[in-house]
Amino acid sequence: MSNAVWQYTAPGRLSTTLTASTRPIPTPGPGEVVVGVKAAALNPVDEQLAQSSPRLLKFIGATEPSETSPLTPSSDFAGVITAVGDGVTQFTVGDEVYGQRFSADGNGFLAEYVCIPASAPFIHKPAGLDWAQAAAVPLVYSTVYDALVVWGRLPFDPTDEDKAKQRTVLVLGGSSGTGSAAIQLARKMGLRVAATCSAANAELVKSLGAEEVIDYTTEDVTARALASPLAPFAEILDCVGGTDLVPHLDALILADAAAPQLGVYVTIVGDKTSRDAMGGAVTNLYYPAQAIRTLKGVVGEYLPNWIPGPLRSLVAGKRYACIRLVPTKDKLATYESFMAAGGKITLDSTHEFAQAKAAYERLESGRARGKVVVQVAK
Repeated sequence: MSNAVWQYTAPGRLSTTLTASTRPIPTPGPGEVVVGVKAAALNPVDEQLAQSSPRLLKFIGATEPSETSPLTPSSDFAGVITAVGDGVTQFTVGDEVYGQRFSADGNGFLAEYVCIPASAPFIHKPAGLDWAQAAAVPLVYSTVYDALVVWGRLPFDPTDEDKAKQRTVLVLGGSSGTGSAAIQLARKMGLRVAATCSAANAELVKSLGAEEVIDYTTEDVTARALASPLAPFAEILDCVGGTDLVPHLDALILADAAAPQLGVYVTIVGDKTSRDAMGGAVTNLYYPAQAIRTLKGVVGEYLPNWIPGPLRSLVAGKRYACIRLVPTKDKLATYESFMAAGGKITLDSTHEFAQAKAAYERLESGRARGKVVVQVAK
């Protein structure tokens, strides 16, 4: 049997560079499993890696595509264990699983069979998810969990006392795959939500639980956020990038002496606005103002209150973080609680394996409302 894969050998947009090929079906080594992939989800980072310069790829430890080193994209998957290596005890052949393995080395999941370490962040698939739904979960859900729970320091399972405080969150990019999940998780956590999106997506965003929607195409987002009845926010979660709100964080971010650990601007993108450029924590390296903002936020968190205001504003600021996802099995395991509370990952579209290039074209369009998924096997 052959192993059908999609791969690329040169930089560029994946809708044009991907080619269909075959490889041998892998054999698991000690501590590894082979997954028969049923579905794979596409992410903007796939495109960003594919379009990055060789210099940046080398810096972040990613493999450069070439004729002798073809790369397969996609880091999110759902599938069935088809083989296990020596020493693997938590999985057996036939187990249905879902999860993630960051594919900077080109060992992605747009392939019929992939070999991965059993220690990678994947777990058994909940029975209530079909293959496409399961593949859409890992990156998005783990990211919003990190943003709200780890960085936001907001309780995943709020008490009645927590809910009574009616903390609020502003989600920038509420109709995106990450933004739509963030709205739902925030509601599950007892938070009130404001979100930005286009007018075309306003009803979707409201249906997910946002009580205030700001149309970024026709409204001044900064002015609306400052005037919002939900401000100041315990967290602003930025899923789109840019700096429009940054000068106003003192007014927009919660300052509560009773909860000094709260109040943060979290971005999964950074200051950059190009969809094709690499985002996330790596942008601290080439946006000095962003790095300084991060540092001032750390200083501000620990600076004594008796420091005079002018000096405080010079060396300290509101908590700010451009985050790098740290996926784990434990984080993914909390998804069933989210699902039990009515949460789900929004799917934009599902494409046949033969139409993988069209799937990436949809992702590149910037018009996807939720996750784009490729159905690898029936």
